[in-house]
Amino acid sequence: MGLLLAWLGTGCASLSASLGGTGEASDKARRLCEQGLLTWPDLARFPADMPPQDYVRPEDLAWLQAHPEAVPPEEPLSAQPPLCEVQDATNAEGDFTVVEMKLQPPTEQEPKGRNALLTFHRAPEGWRLTYWLPEDAQAGATNVPLFSEAMPRPRKLSGQDLAYTREALQEGVQGLMAIRCVITRAGSVINCHTLKPLPLMVEPALKALWGSRYAPVTLAGKPIDVRYTFIFRMKRVTFSR
Repeated sequence: MGLLLAWLGTGCASLSASLGGTGEASDKARRLCEQGLLTWPDLARFPADMPPQDYVRPEDLAWLQAHPEAVPPEEPLSAQPPLCEVQDATNAEGDFTVVEMKLQPPTEQEPKGRNALLTFHRAPEGWRLTYWLPEDAQAGATNVPLFSEAMPRPRKLSGQDLAYTREALQEGVQGLMAIRCVITRAGSVINCHTLKPLPLMVEPALKALWGSRYAPVTLAGKPIDVRYTFIFRMKRVTFSR
């Protein structure tokens, strides 16, 4: 008997060997968070002791260097960086793992803390944060703001959750799938494109997303259209009888 374990999250990387081999990703997530580099790898903001090539997925770094005209997403600036705490780091699913960060504002006057889910890719040299820059550019989806830690996480109002298809169960499909969509200010989910697929599960995931409605994402108190990364961690759990 099997169950599907999945979560949905965003899409805002060996220093230690804890957390199922993902301690390096957790440590790098914390450092990137402290520098305000979770949403966009601004090369000018990396300190001297943080070479970008040690923290950014090679595909993202190559795309950024080939497109110096690219403009980072606009975000409200804080006088101080957030307090960054690793909440959870999953065991690696093949070449990917997910780190959940809690971002706590440094002062009580700022909005309450938020959680961010970060996708790390295992490169030959170690874990690197995935920004999905070339995938977004190929899909032509950069005209809508990308979700950032300055925004409240989308809250699902209605719609079915993703479930395994019979074919995927038979094939033993497991792992991480990432799909980026636009959540409109009206709460509908449109313009989805797959960042990391899983066999036999992309179409069911898209149908579940398209049939869902969310509370609008807000920025400075106003609802906006936003690009949001839905992360599904799919794993069969077998119970003995």
